[in-house]
Amino acid sequence: MRSRSGSVTPTYSTDRDILQSHYPNSRSVPSIAEAKVAVSKLAIFDDSAFKRRVPLVTDEDWSDFVSSCRDESNPGHYSLELILKKCYTAAYSMPPSPSSQLRTQSSKDSASSPSALAI
Repeated sequence: MRSRSGSVTPTYSTDRDILQSHYPNSRSVPSIAEAKVAVSKLAIFDDSAFKRRVPLVTDEDWSDFVSSCRDESNPGHYSLELILKKCYTAAYSMPPSPSSQLRTQSSKDSASSPSALAI
């Protein structure tokens, strides 16, 4: 973990190592309760950016958060790697800037109706 202005910023690789040390023979967990236990061991779980962006208070919050993290090889389980990726994506990814959204929209508009050729 890196220290930044008095606070500690969690790192993906450190949290991945934590998961591997606690679940050495498994890449998934069978329940939301176990997913909750696994995430609570991670440094990202205590990070202020993560807590601000992902309020995991109720069982329904947890269910909604991990629902897209099903293990493809075992659909009854939750993938620890997908949950870890989702935690970091939620905490640190930036939304698209308004100007890029406008450029994307205008390029879609112009692609759907090309201008007439002037001869």
